Amino acid sequence: MHVTIDREQLLDRLELVGKVSTKHVTLPVLQCVLLQTKNNTLTIKATNLEIGIESTLEAKSEEDGVIAVPASTLTQTVHYMSQKEVTLRAEEGVLVVEGNGSETNIKSIPHEEFPKIPRVENEGQKINKSLFALGIKTASFAASQSSIKPELGSVYILQKKEHSLTFVSTDSFRLMEKTVPQQGVTLSDPILIPQKNAVELARVCDVRENDPQFYVNENQCALLFPDGVYITSRLTSGSFPDYEQIIPKEYSTHSTLLKNDLVHSFKKTNIFLNKFLQVTLHVTSDSVTVSANSGEVGTTTESVRAQTEGEDLTLSFNQRYVSEPLSHISDESIVMHFAGIGRPLVIQGVNDSSLRYLVMPMNK
Repeated sequence: MHVTIDREQLLDRLELVGKVSTKHVTLPVLQCVLLQTKNNTLTIKATNLEIGIESTLEAKSEEDGVIAVPASTLTQTVHYMSQKEVTLRAEEGVLVVEGNGSETNIKSIPHEEFPKIPRVENEGQKINKSLFALGIKTASFAASQSSIKPELGSVYILQKKEHSLTFVSTDSFRLMEKTVPQQGVTLSDPILIPQKNAVELARVCDVRENDPQFYVNENQCALLFPDGVYITSRLTSGSFPDYEQIIPKEYSTHSTLLKNDLVHSFKKTNIFLNKFLQVTLHVTSDSVTVSANSGEVGTTTESVRAQTEGEDLTLSFNQRYVSEPLSHISDESIVMHFAGIGRPLVIQGVNDSSLRYLVMPMNK
């Protein structure tokens, strides 16, 4: 293997691909990037068995070949080089990285151990990468962090209406649903993407310039970008809960207030939360009063002006669960729909029907 390539391009792709690499006790090759040269192209691959990514770019190849080296070592080496072009040569199990006046030798790991990255070969559909990433980033934080129920540790993507995709996550205590436009995209069956993988797909969408082709089969989904970047994730097997069944059909109280007022009140009550992060909301006709009580620190109460229709009520919540969705709501004002004592709270923007967030109250 002997190839010369633009340093900035190489660094861009190493930083993109290398983030997937992971330390693995029994498979050291998973912390590597696989470099493969063929017909004046350089392909860089990485995988952690959950997600795989590869990138192909033009290069001046004098000798085709393949080698696997630790991703972080190679990325840092190229990062600290100042030359416009970098030459990569494989010599007796070592990758020689050369620039004008610079030479580094990096020990390799047998490339035969590198797992094959699955290719999803069926027909793709062009998607809007920014909106796809927005759907994932809006919903994914509500996914379960436990591995007991993999379907709850995933982002559920379905098509409820034409020319749109809906992204849903839940950990059984809360649920986020976000619908984004996707003109001309058809998703015949819902899919479940593991949460960490979905976040990685969104990251790659955010740093590429052009919209990709989206591919789905029974076990994998993939994105292929025009610049030669390909990323694929395994899909979670299993069934997502029929979440529409837990969203209340009727509410006893609707309270409209400024989002930033509620955010500010939570910053103060955050100082006085107990170990369960419990905050109490007392809703009346003209206010929502937020209070927290810590036996060790003290108590605090903060009232926020609100317009309320329906019954007065008092409910306790995990403050993090109520505050986390607020940054994803673009409207200045929000509506809190209360279904009654012991029943869910649903939060939405006043003018944004694309987002619904449900959270269960705490037992006192």
